[in-house]
Amino acid sequence: MNKPRKKRKEKENYFGEREEQAVLDYINSNCKEAKQYIYNKYLAEPFRIMKESILRRYSHHIGNYSIHEVESNALTHLLEQMVQFNPNAPTKSGRKTKAYSYCQTILRNYYIDHSKRSYKEKTQNLSYEDYSDEINNNPKFAYEEHDDTKDDIKNIVNIVIDKIQTMIDEDDTLKENEVKVGDAIVDIFKNWDLLFMEDFGQHTKKTSNKFDKNKILLYIKERTRLSTKDIRIAMKPFKFLYYAEKDVYFRD
Repeated sequence: MNKPRKKRKEKENYFGEREEQAVLDYINSNCKEAKQYIYNKYLAEPFRIMKESILRRYSHHIGNYSIHEVESNALTHLLEQMVQFNPNAPTKSGRKTKAYSYCQTILRNYYIDHSKRSYKEKTQNLSYEDYSDEINNNPKFAYEEHDDTKDDIKNIVNIVIDKIQTMIDEDDTLKENEVKVGDAIVDIFKNWDLLFMEDFGQHTKKTSNKFDKNKILLYIKERTRLSTKDIRIAMKPFKFLYYAEKDVYFRD
């Protein structure tokens, strides 16, 4: 029988209580030299790991920018925005806000905004007369809008993965069944492409929506050992989270 997975400890390897306090010390200090010391000693390396891992987790339109340039701009944006961090800000769970989650959200939102801006720059600066032959003869350009939609879907999925994992890691009010189902959902999202494709010999075939739903439900049942009814009940907080994040993403 599969036991519920323990809450992840990865973030503690590079962003633990020491770094949480360092963020507060950085924000509360009025001394430029002290801020620089705190940043170099406690925050430079954790922020480097954070900005690199988040950028590589998402599908982005980098545009005419290098990855180094995007990451550098994201770090500058993080340092400008994190001064608004308030550890006592109210949360749905009633627990204090973590600097780790707050900084992740700043970086993730910056990358999403950059992706949208760079894609618009790319399409607006493209001269149809200069590239009309290439556009008309290359079938991939016929689906540019569709590709952008797929990028939106990938971004939403990755946002939801982060949010669900944060709930599992930090929300002590989650019930055992909710943790089990949440873990299973994260695994499904991370292996989305594999779960929605079937291998038929030398050919790969898209499955039907009905088969996909049944397959996902079967996977969750095997993973959690819960009944269909228990799964649906335990899935409610994650469904609310998904619809809320989707609404925020497209509204922005």
